[in-house]
Amino acid sequence: MTDVHGDTARLRTVLTAVREQGVDRVVCLGDVFECRIGKREAAGHVYDGLAGVFDADPELARLLEGVELVRGNQEERIRALVPDAELPAWTRPLLDAPLEHRTAFARYCHGHPLPWREPEPGLWCPADAEIPGRALVHGHHHRSALHRLWPQGAGRPVRAERLPIRFGEPYPLAPDGRYVVNVGSVTACSPDRGPSPAWAVVDEAAATVTHHHA
Repeated sequence: MTDVHGDTARLRTVLTAVREQGVDRVVCLGDVFECRIGKREAAGHVYDGLAGVFDADPELARLLEGVELVRGNQEERIRALVPDAELPAWTRPLLDAPLEHRTAFARYCHGHPLPWREPEPGLWCPADAEIPGRALVHGHHHRSALHRLWPQGAGRPVRAERLPIRFGEPYPLAPDGRYVVNVGSVTACSPDRGPSPAWAVVDEAAATVTHHHA
């Protein structure tokens, strides 16, 4: 799951559903918080208190206890804007989470530093990113999407084929394939990006990915 943006109600809904599915591990791919200072305003921002930067709601930390955390661009901006001494201790695990989580099967990350490409108008995909295993699982774009990557020969970028999503139905990942899984967002997104709150279950043993929404 990813892109909570401070929405504790939707986070609670997703976590309840996810844990009922009996998963082995929950991974949150960043943007847990919502920074009130946009990236264009960040360079000139003068710090005048924690509340001016983000809503430091400790309920977020409580809900995410035991969850594997990855940091997003919101966490990085907050960290840059708030003096270290001003940060409550409970925020640090969320703000200082690693940039990614890797297994032999997949690379899990928020996605903001990845090389993004627009294979279709309005549909962005980090098709040129490093994928050491079978899949790259990411957030940041607030869209439920699945692409298979096809090599195009020396010197040519890979082709990103968008695959149909049927919520609640596992999609098998071919042993010789490389895939990009856009999880979808916990927070509300525009209707053209799919329903929300959304999340995905990656079954590494069965080599499937299943998108879900509440």
